[in-house]
Amino acid sequence: MANQVKQAFDTSILGGPVYRLEITSEAELSDIRALVPDDAILVSVRLPEAWSRPTEKSGFREIETLVQLERYFAEEDRQLSSPNIRLSAPSDGEFCSAIAEAVFRSDRYHADPMVSEKIASRVKAAWARNEVNGRTDSTFIWEENGKIAGFNGCLLQNRIMTVDLIAVSQTHQGRGIGAALIKAAFSHYAGQADCALIATQDSNTGALALYRKLGFIETARFRTFHYVPKPIGF
Repeated sequence: MANQVKQAFDTSILGGPVYRLEITSEAELSDIRALVPDDAILVSVRLPEAWSRPTEKSGFREIETLVQLERYFAEEDRQLSSPNIRLSAPSDGEFCSAIAEAVFRSDRYHADPMVSEKIASRVKAAWARNEVNGRTDSTFIWEENGKIAGFNGCLLQNRIMTVDLIAVSQTHQGRGIGAALIKAAFSHYAGQADCALIATQDSNTGALALYRKLGFIETARFRTFHYVPKPIGF
């Protein structure tokens, strides 16, 4: 049975009620428009790639394809991480927020022309700020010369480590910092987790290449759809 889940975080930034639909059966797509709450300014639904699309008259538009990847831990993951990497402190929040606001461009809000770039960037900035203020179990920080150049926030549940949000500043990209931040998570969670999960858009080819190089294997693809009755944030 389909559920309407109000997204408190997104609602607080987008300026009105935002919902996520949880649909368990492809048959429910035939009447998906009836599942949209009357007060919604945005409703998202993520469906397995093999499922059919919502009809055009439903008002749902395809936004992205999300690629999910998995990697099991190995003995070599226990090796020590780079000396430039440390665990985060609450004072790192604004620095991580600034990095996220500047670098994210392929996420679903940036990909939706009905959502302003300003709002889309604000979502990522707030998300990154929350990473070091309790959202994650651990956030790994790359710091050099007293400046933060990247971060990797991770969650641990049921012996599964999930990379929640990872970013490297524009001026430090291409130096292997992203790989080092993921390896630091491997080292930290080795013995606590059996496998690691990560996901990104299929348009983010650079990230996908990195994840595969680190041993992640694609396990699923999901298509994201948005219903947005009026432009947001323009």
